[in-house]
Amino acid sequence: MSNLNERCEQILEILTRASGHTSLKDLARKTGVSRRSIYYDICNINDWLDEHGLPELTAEHGKGILLTADEKKGISDAMAVKEYEDYYQFLPEERQKILITYIIQSPESVYIEQLIDLLHVSRNTVFSDIKIAVQKLHEYSLELHYENKTGYTIHGYPVQIRALFILYYEELRPLAVSGLIPFLERGPVQEHYGKLDAIGKELGLDYVDGSMDALALLVPLMYRHRNPFVLPELKESEVTGTAEYRQVRQKFPDLSHEEQIYLTIHLLGARLSVSTEEIFEERSDQSIYGITKALVSEFEKVACVTFTRREELERALFIHIRSSMYRYQYGIQIGNPMTEDVVREYPNLFELTRRVTVFLEQMINLPIPDAEVAYLALHFGAFLKTTSSSHTRLRILIVCSSGVSTGNMLRREVEKLLPEAEIVDVLPASRLINVQEKCDLVISTVRISTVVPVLVVHPILTDEDRRYILSNSMVAAFNNSGFSRRLFEVVSKYVDPADHEALQKDIALFLAGSFTPDRPAENERAMGLPELLDLSRIRMVDTKVKWTDAVYLAGEPLLHNGSIIEHYLDAVVTQTMYYGPYMFITDHIMLAHAKPEDGVNRRDVSLASFKEPVIFPAGRQAKIIIVLSAEDNEKHLKILNDLLTFAEDEENLKALEEAESAAGILALLKEKLR
Repeated sequence: MSNLNERCEQILEILTRASGHTSLKDLARKTGVSRRSIYYDICNINDWLDEHGLPELTAEHGKGILLTADEKKGISDAMAVKEYEDYYQFLPEERQKILITYIIQSPESVYIEQLIDLLHVSRNTVFSDIKIAVQKLHEYSLELHYENKTGYTIHGYPVQIRALFILYYEELRPLAVSGLIPFLERGPVQEHYGKLDAIGKELGLDYVDGSMDALALLVPLMYRHRNPFVLPELKESEVTGTAEYRQVRQKFPDLSHEEQIYLTIHLLGARLSVSTEEIFEERSDQSIYGITKALVSEFEKVACVTFTRREELERALFIHIRSSMYRYQYGIQIGNPMTEDVVREYPNLFELTRRVTVFLEQMINLPIPDAEVAYLALHFGAFLKTTSSSHTRLRILIVCSSGVSTGNMLRREVEKLLPEAEIVDVLPASRLINVQEKCDLVISTVRISTVVPVLVVHPILTDEDRRYILSNSMVAAFNNSGFSRRLFEVVSKYVDPADHEALQKDIALFLAGSFTPDRPAENERAMGLPELLDLSRIRMVDTKVKWTDAVYLAGEPLLHNGSIIEHYLDAVVTQTMYYGPYMFITDHIMLAHAKPEDGVNRRDVSLASFKEPVIFPAGRQAKIIIVLSAEDNEKHLKILNDLLTFAEDEENLKALEEAESAAGILALLKEKLR
């Protein structure tokens, strides 16, 4: 039986989503390979289609490949049930994780022959994998032990061992679900999984996707309870008083008390959401409430934004951090399969969130992994202000199984893409009831069956997802009645009628801030500090001035080129008088900014260097004042990342303060931020 590799699957996804013909050139561009590679891929795809009784792909000369509705459905149905060969060649990194999880989960010591059979590689290759596995275990303060005639075992703090198992299981889950890793299949632990699933249903809670599978696989280890452990500084009353603990005692009465506590902590930490808001109102843990408020304030300060729905964001973060504290404190890891997607699609948001989580690490004295940074970035990103409209005729329901933060981020992206549509709700797939009464269209990250149209997209929207949404007939019809239609009517008379459909889609993408032409006029790098800042935007001030005058001097270039109005600088001065000099990002650099509604016409930046330090209230002294005008809460993030990256190096700051000319400042920034 033929198998589809990742690129072949990507090609089929592109073709099944396309509303018209797709040329081989477009496929090559979208997949990042040569046209010759596309020919080979199509041959493999046609073999796979033939084995599934489906029509082969054919390209119409001068146009490309076009699939009928029946062909799209047949391909989608076939892809939903993947068939794999009995033999699958694991990647080296997969082998090392499989090796570790197998030894952790095994009730007995593991022999080298077992690993050879499991991984389908030679003895030498297994020994090489073991060497790397030893290094990985050391990162978690764990050790791999070997004894003659006994085999391999992993030693260390049991909670840490299990944390590594859960982390690696999340990364291996696609292979496990496909039947390629038998010891990670649900079958042997179905009874335990059923009990855990019942707990969630009886409590009306949803848990992080896949977390119950990993826990079910760990239950046999809990029953063995070989190495009793202590959970340091645990307030047992906080755990034993929960509904989860009562359910665990009922469903798993034979577990030791320590293991019941451990299992309960996992259930508390794996909550996807809560059914009521009582957990927030309870305020039983004032320290977490304070951490949450401080974290939001720190993000606003670092990112130069103001959350209009701040209380709602604080609620969402409070719930997330409160449950995460169990994971932080007891080494319980929950992987985030979307980390790479978040880093790729929202690099500036991720980097700013990482900077903010340094503040969180200092407050709780615990490290924050990138997977958690990605979750927090999704929370912050979901509440960044987007353009709103009073026209809400197309009702859209967002369905996402990966978590509340992911669903809210997807909601925000759809709002940007379709600003005149109404997002009626964000729900997990398990809670879909009477969908037709709530919405006209469902945008989902999982395949579901409903009576209304469903568009299946990635949890983190790609450009292909955006085009897929906009090409939907219902969305296109809705857009035709909006602003994009009016703009299209103005522009279309200058465009070949054959290109009208493509023009209409690109206009909608452009208005949503997601337009990516084949040869972009400017990319994200061109939006950074050294590119926006030029000689006309830099002032060198030799005389001693008052701080109020210094703010106006620094912002003067932005007034002259129309990026801001004078009221914007008035707002900076007023805020500094009221709140004090909170806009300092280093000892001698002030980042002056106000809200977009205070007088911003477009994103811009200017800089003033003062030979004589400017004395601000509370005795703060500025040698550099940078004025930033941000038209929204997102497009300026690259500028901030550049500035904060530059400021991390003390030598950079010293060189900036000592620069004697505007040209010298500009050259320095370009050199350090290239």
